[in-house]
Amino acid sequence: MLSRLLGVSGRVASRRSFVGLSVLVGVGLPVLAGCDLPGISKDKSGTASSSGSTASRPATAGSAQAGSTQWQKLDGHVMGHKVSVEVSPVIRQDETSYIALKLTRASDDASIDAVNAHPFSDNNNKVVLSSYLGAPTIFRPGAGADLVKLLDTGSGRVWSAVDGSGGMLELTPGKEIISYLSFGKVDTDTVTVMVPMAGFTTVSVLDANDAKKAKVDLSTAQTEIDKYPRAAPELADPVAIERYTRALDDSTSTHAGSKDITVTLASDVTFASDSADLTSAADAQLKTVAGQLAQYPDGGTLSIVGHTDDVQDDAYNQTLSEKRANAVKTRLEQLTSLDKWQTSVSGKGESEPKINDTSDQARAANRRVEITLTPTGGTTPKNNTTPTPNSSSTAPNPSSGKLPDPQGPVAKGPEGVTLSPKSGDTSGEVTITLDHVARSGGYLLGTVTCTVKNGSTGAQLHPLLQDPQTALSNQRDEDGSAVQTLLASDGLTLISNGERIFPADYLDAYNKQHLPLTELNLYDHLKGGTTTVCVLWPDPGGDTTTLDHPKGKYSPPDTAYRLTNIPIKNS
Repeated sequence: MLSRLLGVSGRVASRRSFVGLSVLVGVGLPVLAGCDLPGISKDKSGTASSSGSTASRPATAGSAQAGSTQWQKLDGHVMGHKVSVEVSPVIRQDETSYIALKLTRASDDASIDAVNAHPFSDNNNKVVLSSYLGAPTIFRPGAGADLVKLLDTGSGRVWSAVDGSGGMLELTPGKEIISYLSFGKVDTDTVTVMVPMAGFTTVSVLDANDAKKAKVDLSTAQTEIDKYPRAAPELADPVAIERYTRALDDSTSTHAGSKDITVTLASDVTFASDSADLTSAADAQLKTVAGQLAQYPDGGTLSIVGHTDDVQDDAYNQTLSEKRANAVKTRLEQLTSLDKWQTSVSGKGESEPKINDTSDQARAANRRVEITLTPTGGTTPKNNTTPTPNSSSTAPNPSSGKLPDPQGPVAKGPEGVTLSPKSGDTSGEVTITLDHVARSGGYLLGTVTCTVKNGSTGAQLHPLLQDPQTALSNQRDEDGSAVQTLLASDGLTLISNGERIFPADYLDAYNKQHLPLTELNLYDHLKGGTTTVCVLWPDPGGDTTTLDHPKGKYSPPDTAYRLTNIPIKNS
């Protein structure tokens, strides 16, 4: 939370600002963790470039078939450093699952002083990988590379690491280390592994009797994990991957999880001022909702709730909120059949504000109608090939059509854009590319490449990747969420069908807040080198997509850009 208020241009200060946080986490433990751009699997796409040069176009690593004992390799770029990651199969033993990561720093990797403008101190050129791959202890317990996620994109679930080994995972050039992670029971045959700043790969899930064949020593794994007894048992069960989209005109937003879809209609667009009369613009909103309802022919429960601001008295606001909710129901009944939906309509007046404030902006956000769908059988549409609730099966290419005017430089994804963000006395050229995204289940897997031109005085990456619209919360306006997302790449959105599609997220069982499936710790100032940034998005369909990092209320100068014509490939 504090870091979004520190530093120049209203954003995060340099890495030196975090020295004080080390006191909170203790000596010998990760200070901050981060995820960065995944490298290329040598088995699939060749090798990644050396630090400081333009990297080879990133790709998702190869996929192991069910039952395979093979490890998968990713060539990552961890905050300017070349680090390869070999990922073992998942080994399932009773209610616990284990995975091993072999981390190797390239022998010709650039020194910390050559890459980082503000290194903490001379530590014999040891890169502390847990600062990027592991969750800082101010967030949650754990150690090692415990920000690694296991994804079942088919069912839309994510497992977080319960515990990890390896402490600070320090590496000098040419050296390697193995870090073990424990998860709850993984009940699939294969799983996609998201390794921060390394990429995505698919490995098999094996029973314990196959551990030896997969070259995973379960006894060693448990011994190493037990050296850092900081487990978070709350994370054992998988949780649903959730989705958030927002209309480009801010008229609607949609949150979707495994059970519910909530569409929020902005009353300032839906209704005339101080009235329950629907505007002409409301029809477009409600036709979108009707289209979503039609994707679930079995129906379910439907809740329509009206909310107002606090300008009038309680009784007036209660009546107005009820009238607006009923007006929405009446129009939906005209647009689509609600026979299969058990529908409830109510008003909350001013009693449940979205934002507890009296500013004009807060009051506008509080004037809303929330429509919640709880479809029978879950939120994966039966009338669509992807689980994205806002997708249209009739749109052959959702990225086509008129896009909003760009707010910064524009280029094709594989070619990339170059920006020169400035912060205090540091600056540098950063080239951002996205060669393609890989389709997996109802999601798109992307590895964005950020390359800092050699000789920079210290370029920051997080202002180019963060959500520029929020300062003290995540996209869901959850109190206290800023600490977890203040250095995330959650501002990398896709544009499709008149909507802005945000990175997928999940409700973290330990922090009780939604965390994006992106990098979380992009805090270094870099003088050169390449960084890999992992992002998971809901799949809007189509053959290409557009990535947009817009301006926002908290944008530093020169941080908006757009990447177009990004190919979508099947994984």
